[in-house]
Amino acid sequence: MRRKLGWLLVLTLLVGGAAACGDDDGDGGDTTTTEQTDEGGDSGDGGDAGGNEAIEAFCDSVQELVDKSAELQDDPTNSDLQQEVTQLSTDLGTQGAELAAEMPNFTPEDSERFQGCQTDLSGIGPG
Repeated sequence: MRRKLGWLLVLTLLVGGAAACGDDDGDGGDTTTTEQTDEGGDSGDGGDAGGNEAIEAFCDSVQELVDKSAELQDDPTNSDLQQEVTQLSTDLGTQGAELAAEMPNFTPEDSERFQGCQTDLSGIGPG
């Protein structure tokens, strides 16, 4: 089961990493949209705030996975914990891919935070 879990985590990281690096079109000129949204600020501001909240939720989930993976290494026969870690890994893969697709819209701070959490996630694997 450890090997299967390890490969699942590796696959999650590869998918997230590929999505993070997949769209580098250099769309740096899109920053003017925040200046134009004075009247329609709800949609523009909501995206930025949602991205930050989503990044924090992702990072919280990464930390939960790190903790549960450590528990699982201490008790590898715990099938309930194995299922939790597998589900959390799957959810993080999906969540990471969605966030990676939105990375061009992130502030530099959000981008750095997201990449730091991905780094934390990459530290999990077969031991």
